[in-house]
Amino acid sequence: MQVNQIVYRLGQAIPTLPDSDPQLILLFGNQAAQQMLPLLQQHYPEAIISGCSTGGEIYDYSVQDDIATITLLSFQHTRVQLFSDQVSKPQDSYYCAQQLAQQARADDLQHILMLVDGMTVNAQEVVSGVRSTLSPFNSITGGVAGDGDRFETTFTYQQQGISSQRIQLIGFYGQQLTVHCGCHGGWDTFGPMRRVIRAKGTRLYEVDGQSALKLYQRYLGDYAKDLPGSGLRFPLQVRRNEQDNNPVVCTVFGIDEADDCLIFAREIPEGAITQLMSANLDRLIDGAQTASEQACRTTSINQHSNTLAPSTTAAQFALLISCVGRRAVLQQLVDEELETLSETLCQPIPHCGFYSYGEIAPNLGVGPCNLHNQTMTITTFAERE
Repeated sequence: MQVNQIVYRLGQAIPTLPDSDPQLILLFGNQAAQQMLPLLQQHYPEAIISGCSTGGEIYDYSVQDDIATITLLSFQHTRVQLFSDQVSKPQDSYYCAQQLAQQARADDLQHILMLVDGMTVNAQEVVSGVRSTLSPFNSITGGVAGDGDRFETTFTYQQQGISSQRIQLIGFYGQQLTVHCGCHGGWDTFGPMRRVIRAKGTRLYEVDGQSALKLYQRYLGDYAKDLPGSGLRFPLQVRRNEQDNNPVVCTVFGIDEADDCLIFAREIPEGAITQLMSANLDRLIDGAQTASEQACRTTSINQHSNTLAPSTTAAQFALLISCVGRRAVLQQLVDEELETLSETLCQPIPHCGFYSYGEIAPNLGVGPCNLHNQTMTITTFAERE
């Protein structure tokens, strides 16, 4: 497995594009990535290009804006395929994801990397559609395209150009490839667990017979006046039921005073069990370290038989996807989240990534694949010779 990395900044690619023949090019960034895409299309016309707009690019264990990161991946024994389609309307997301996952299915499928438009596609339905189609296969990670703190327009990139309303699935095939995942948040829960009585889509109206918005405002105290921005500091933990041991973290993306509801980044099902969470900066940073340790485990999961086996191949590349909400909460400490990875991520290896509007990964790196918010996810790749 060969990895070449380039940074595009202020109209210049550093280092210059190599004369290689990569199978896969990962491109992350906003305006700089849009400027870089035609150069990649011209220089590598046969390569698969996949990427998206972001809430910040991860480069050299730090977060930067106004750059594009380009990662060229070449494999010896692994084939790579891109399955992509546009979703005409959000309610078609599940069906479209199922169709793409069916195309990607194969006996030697080792991993699915998924990138989803952040504003016009229902990412939760995409994850559900892919997961249900490929089950029990569960090596699925990825992220939702971002747009900084603007939440206006998001894009995906591929060899055919720039587009919105798109789902991309990258399939990795071959027995020589080993992929590990890590996923952790680091948020503290507080207050009692409460059952969702009334919800519709991403709108949460009532918990335990009370207005969810008014209850949330009461718990936030002085922070309530800064909603919805302050909601990034107080996400919600959601379990499907009391027996669910794989909760997900959900971010408050908005409030609707007239409709008396909270608006989340993902759907909240009626009957679910919720609990408030708060930010502890040290624990958020520790959460990134935990995700790193999960991704560097010494055992592999056979995705087709769901059994454990020793893993002796050291990681050769890492993809890091964290939530734009974590960046907003950590602020100037955000680089500490990434710096801790330089100390715990297997060894010094090439890496790239971005801050997203949603993270896709198995819970705790090994559980059911879900759409997460406010979470650090890490995917490591290694190819045996």
